[in-house]
Amino acid sequence: MRSTLTRFAAFVAVTGATMCLSAQPKGERATIKGEVVDMWCYLEGGDRGAAKKDCATACAKAGNPIAILDANGNLYVAAGLQDHQPGQKLLVSKMSDEVTVTGTLVKKGGVQMIYVDSVR
Repeated sequence: MRSTLTRFAAFVAVTGATMCLSAQPKGERATIKGEVVDMWCYLEGGDRGAAKKDCATACAKAGNPIAILDANGNLYVAAGLQDHQPGQKLLVSKMSDEVTVTGTLVKKGGVQMIYVDSVR
């Protein structure tokens, strides 16, 4: 009986993990053009632009969240769509640069997140 329960628990864990990894965000397809910013520095002090590139890159590499800031001042938290990547994996080499990202845009509770599948 104990062996059966252990196997069942393992099956549930593996199935749940597989379902989580294959889940896709529910939102609209969007293309956003803007500057890649480190959210900590941008929200705390408005830091952005070429003069802040080294600092933004260091902060992003340390694990701070990354976002896209569009020309209208809208901020989009960035994450990778494929394999549930953090935004850092896709965008850390582009800190303070203008990019165009395409992906799935999800809005909830005042937060906007773009699940990026391409960067130009």
